[in-house]
Order: sequence, then structure tokens, then C-alpha cells
Amino acid sequence: MKDIQIEEKYRRQAEKLHRENPAVDAHLDLAGEVLIRRQLGERDIVRHHYLDDWKRGGFSLIVSSVFVENRNLSNGFENALQQIDALKKDLADLTEVRLVSCAESLKKAIAEKKIAILLYMEGLEVIGEDPELLTELKKQGISGASLVWSRKGAFANGCCRATEHRQVRGGLTTHGRNAVRKMEELSLFLDVSHLNDKGFEDIQAITERPFIATHSNSRSVYDSYRNLTDEQLRKLAGQGGIAGLNACKYITGSLSGNHLEMLCRHVQKELEIMGEEHIGYGFDLCDSYTTASCRQQGKQSSEAEDCLKDHGDAVLLTAALLQQGISQETVRKIMGENLLNYFLKILPETGQ
Repeated sequence: MKDIQIEEKYRRQAEKLHRENPAVDAHLDLAGEVLIRRQLGERDIVRHHYLDDWKRGGFSLIVSSVFVENRNLSNGFENALQQIDALKKDLADLTEVRLVSCAESLKKAIAEKKIAILLYMEGLEVIGEDPELLTELKKQGISGASLVWSRKGAFANGCCRATEHRQVRGGLTTHGRNAVRKMEELSLFLDVSHLNDKGFEDIQAITERPFIATHSNSRSVYDSYRNLTDEQLRKLAGQGGIAGLNACKYITGSLSGNHLEMLCRHVQKELEIMGEEHIGYGFDLCDSYTTASCRQQGKQSSEAEDCLKDHGDAVLLTAALLQQGISQETVRKIMGENLLNYFLKILPETGQ
């Protein structure tokens, strides 16, 4: 299927927007990839695999997940700490990039034209039933978490995998409710991507602070349980959250290669449901991570899943949105301003 062909004038407009305004990606499995590549003997991973693309896309903030694969869950907490340590070591000599964990440090990084990295846990299966371990994770630099990935944990049930289509039952457990309360006490942001429908309902009923869906699209545009229903999108926006636009083809529904078209359709639907201040970019670009993980396991890499080649191609998405008739002001909010405002509001003002 033929995808949107970008006209030159919209490409130029998009390039200007990305030069003059901060872009944000609310979800990248960066810490895990850095650990895997360091275990394979690589060094300077961010510099060699990401930095130029981030600069080309004008990114000021990358939200890095700490995601523990199923194969590492038996020592999951240790693996999470190893990921955090590996990323810190990889960034130690990289003056263009800075880890942040509070609003003050994020503002400072942006003012100094640095690329900020914010760490969060993609799933809390690694802490078992003990929400007190969130305190230790925060000390290590974690700023938020989702209760669960697409699997069952002590706190909640995840939805099915993106390549599946089945309803997963069961809401938050008592331990999960305690974890939410502990996260709010620690000023950790809460992510509902990968949570099942009943879990979303439970979260919405008990949270006092705005939660986010870092990498989930519209289910009415593409019927995946990894996407949010119209009612969930309304509730997300109504309590001050953001939906990060996921760029995995199994979640956009662009299985025929019409990636930009489907990404635009998700944005247009979300604009209709939520309004322009509740949408951002949360690409979940996984191909580089998957390549490294498969190499470590001695497997062949699976076929590409990403709808964008790299973060530099965010400019093409921005151009496609402009070409679809979305205003420059709205696109500027979607590409970064909304997510920056969210994190500046939800993070603690200073480091603790």
C-alpha cells in the first residue's frame, strides 16, 4: 500500500519546527539496549547508535524505560539496576546528554541545549509484592513506572501482546493499589501503557495525580488491546494525561507499509477525542534493541517493526501531520510541548 508522499514545503516547515522547538519521545527501551550492547563488548552506545538521529530530530527529552525481558525475570531487580548503571556509565563522557530526575534538572538541561534522559520502569514485576522497593529505585534515578508489562504481575495484569488479540481479565490487586499509593507518595509518574482494560479502570478510579500512556494509540483506529478506547482516551485527557503516539506497526495497524498514513489517522482521532494538549510522541522504536537482544541470544533478528527508521524521521511524521491540515501550533504541541509540560508538572521540583 502506498504511503503519504511528503511535499517539499511541508518538509521544510517540519524541519524548521524541529530546529526551533523541543521534540520529546516518551518511550524508548534505551537502558536495556545499552546494557545488552555493553555485555556484547560495545562502548559509547548512545553516541554511536542514537545521538546523531536525536540531534537531527531536534529531541530535547528521551524517556528511557528500564524493561526486564522474560528471560531475565528470575533476577529481575538486579537486571534493572544493571540497566540503570550501564546507561549512567555510557553517558558519563557524553557532554551532549544528561540524565534528569526532577523539574529543575530538566529545565536546566533544556536551557543549556542538552538532550535530557528520564528513566522509568516499564513494569514493576521485578519488585514482587513489595512497593517499598520503589524507594530504592527512585534513589537510583527512576522517575516513574508502569505497574505491569504485557504479562501478569503481583500488582496487575497486562494486556495481551501487540501481535495477539484477546481480552485479559482482572484488575489491580491489593498490592497494586498499595503500589499506586506509594508511587504518588514518592512523586513517581504512572504509565498505563500495557495495562489491561480493568486495570485502566481501577487506576482511573484511585489516582490523585495525572497519569500518562507513554506509548499507546487509538483502539477505534486500529483494534489492538495495546491501544486505548475512545472512553479511555477521554478519561486520560480529563485527568491531565498524555497519549504518546506509538510507532510500532502492530499497534498503528500499518502492516501494509502505510506507516505515516496510519500514524496521522491515530493523531486525528485523538485530536477529536482529547484535544490538542493531550497528545505526544511515544514512538517505542524497538528494532535496534531487538537486533542487539537477538544477537546476544544467538538468534536471527525478526522483521522490522518500527514505522520510523530512526528519531531523525520524526521530521517526516511532523511534515505528514502538517500536510494533513493540522496547524503548526498544534503540531508543535504534539511533537514536544505537551509532554514537556506534563513532566515539568508531575516531576518533583528539585532532586531529593
